[in-house]
Amino acid sequence: MYHNIGERSAFNTIATAEFQKQMDYIKNSGKYSILSIDEYVNNLKNYDIDNPLTVTIDDGYKSLNTVVLPIIKKYEIPVSIYIPAGYTGSHNVWDTEIGYPLIDILNWSELREMSNEQLVTVGSHGINHISHGHLENDDDYNEIYKSKQLIEENLESEVRYYSYPYGQLRDIGQHTVRNLKKAGYKAALSTIWSKRNSQNNIYRLNRLEILGTDTLDQFISKLDSGYPLKYFRQLIKNILFNLKIRK
Repeated sequence: MYHNIGERSAFNTIATAEFQKQMDYIKNSGKYSILSIDEYVNNLKNYDIDNPLTVTIDDGYKSLNTVVLPIIKKYEIPVSIYIPAGYTGSHNVWDTEIGYPLIDILNWSELREMSNEQLVTVGSHGINHISHGHLENDDDYNEIYKSKQLIEENLESEVRYYSYPYGQLRDIGQHTVRNLKKAGYKAALSTIWSKRNSQNNIYRLNRLEILGTDTLDQFISKLDSGYPLKYFRQLIKNILFNLKIRK
């Protein structure tokens, strides 16, 4: 899971040079089967492909077009990108409102250009980039369905995947999975830290977040380690939430 790629590492941003090293590693190490999000989800049915890996990028920042696209084309790596449909051509208001740096988001014209690339799959990140955790059913459905509808109308292509804003258990409401199915999504992605995915959590797929502070060795460790400290921290967080001890 990535967000922004920029000249140097910063808030929610991986340095371009590091991103290229990471893409070079997954492509040329011979360890991984790099899949599109469609292939990754389909593989969860029978596990026909060993060591599957798919690259996902949230928020739809302009660096997708200027930085990411040339790199993924060089290495022929498919990616899926997740767009907050109400903020196309704007910026990360949800971050700047609490003091974080402004990062520009692709406009519809730029997104159409991206969506025409064979290596790129466009999914939804909601309309308003808000947590689903406490939304009433109608508001929950509107975020899910109307964002899908808006992206499909503007890009003239089907939207099959959803990425939850914030994406922890507390950000997935009691109506959300039912509404995703009703709206016609094939799967949804969380920010819950784990490599373990199956048909059982198809609407709450786990991911590994890659940080701007990660060295290449740390990146490799995230991909290869079975149960690192981060996994157990996430596990404890989930248990506390399910026990209603932590909100």
